[in-house]
Amino acid sequence: MSQENVDIARQLNEAVRRRDMDAVLELLDPTFEWWDRTDDPGATVYRGGAGFARHIAELEEDVVELHVDAEEFIDAGDYVISPVRVHGRGRASGAPFEEHEVHVLKLRNGKVTQLREYHSKADALEAVGLPE
Repeated sequence: MSQENVDIARQLNEAVRRRDMDAVLELLDPTFEWWDRTDDPGATVYRGGAGFARHIAELEEDVVELHVDAEEFIDAGDYVISPVRVHGRGRASGAPFEEHEVHVLKLRNGKVTQLREYHSKADALEAVGLPE
């Protein structure tokens, strides 16, 4: 099951890179939740496929040429931990934008049920009960 979860996480990342929302929605459980990092201003939870699409749209309001590049996929049983590089250019300023964070995806029955954002791999590993 774990390798299957890693494959699903890869498929989700590729679908987001292609902006293929139909493919994204196929991979999400109807109960899907995307949790912002707790320190983000206005941090919230986006629910369902519509919430996923809304969050991407909000990011694209501020960032031109938004890219989310997964650097690694770590098998953690029901979870997949993925350090990512988020980058683009500020829409208003044109200045380059780059941020590194770690996504933790929770999967059940071949679907992504949750995505949580963390600052570091250590924080993400701790969140799923694994040593650094």
